[in-house]
Amino acid sequence: MKSAAFNNFLSSFLAKVHVMKILCVVLLLTLPGSRAGPVPTATAGFPQQTPQDVLDNARTLTARLHEKASAAYEAFIEDEFKGDSGCGAEQVTWTELINIRMTTLEWRNMGDEERLQRLRRDLQVFGLYLQEVKIDELDKDGHTHTANKVDETIQQLNGLMTAIAVTNNVLGFSSFSDTTDIVSTSLRDPPSEWARSIRDCVVLRDFKSLVNRVHRDFTLLRYKYRN
Repeated sequence: MKSAAFNNFLSSFLAKVHVMKILCVVLLLTLPGSRAGPVPTATAGFPQQTPQDVLDNARTLTARLHEKASAAYEAFIEDEFKGDSGCGAEQVTWTELINIRMTTLEWRNMGDEERLQRLRRDLQVFGLYLQEVKIDELDKDGHTHTANKVDETIQQLNGLMTAIAVTNNVLGFSSFSDTTDIVSTSLRDPPSEWARSIRDCVVLRDFKSLVNRVHRDFTLLRYKYRN
């Protein structure tokens, strides 16, 4: 009898202790500053970037890209045409690149957000053509130097594309996400090696001009958003 009573008391006591433990845990979890999980940190330890910061960075990367693009163009002219830059004359054009060329007035009539979206898209299209130029140069004997210069340009372009995405975010602009027309861009294979050389020359020339325009844009935006 005493043993049964003691066992019942012990069982009841242990049950009450278990309930009290659960209540303590609940209280600890609901107290301020005692919630489970990691405490959020501000931007993972990185300082918040201002419009001036991101525009300065984009402008610097664009200047470096222009240097790379100019070096690639000069190497191409030397390897392909022995220094004769006649193929780079303004009247020499390539049909697929006509739509990318815009007058200064057309460009300036765009709003800041529209212009950033347009230049990002145009740079992406040129990225596809630069890959074609690189492949063409790798296929030619003795043109490894030019191919390397083009590859350096592509790598620098990739860095700028990331910077533009960050700039869009900081300025509160929407990011260009519809890449359907870019992916489906028709890279018409020129009918001859000579025609391919002319196409590649125009690509490098027009890309250099576009990057110069992008640099001017970031310079203007930098002053506009400096406050």
